[in-house]
Amino acid sequence: MQKNLLIIGCNGYVSAILASNGQELWRTKLRDGILGGSRGNDVSVLIDGEQIFAGCHGRIYALNASDGAILWQNELKGIGFNEVAMARQGTNTQFITRVVERSSGSGSD
Repeated sequence: MQKNLLIIGCNGYVSAILASNGQELWRTKLRDGILGGSRGNDVSVLIDGEQIFAGCHGRIYALNASDGAILWQNELKGIGFNEVAMARQGTNTQFITRVVERSSGSGSD
């Protein structure tokens, strides 16, 4: 994989961006959510040579780094439909999760 690429995962997609100028080279939509939408799913990515591994909505995918084609996917049956964190020896991934604060509605803070 060329070193000038930034691989991002966002809202059910994986995309390759040229780090030098921000040009998007390719974009791959991962599994559709309910009613065909991506449902704002977080995507974790892990780069390993010419493959990109992506975790989204309880599935993992292997993508071709040069064009984003999905090489294979695994439904991880029985695990659920949440975010997927990944690790591989010699590589790592940053995993970001949202925290929602809710007020109690009591009016006193």
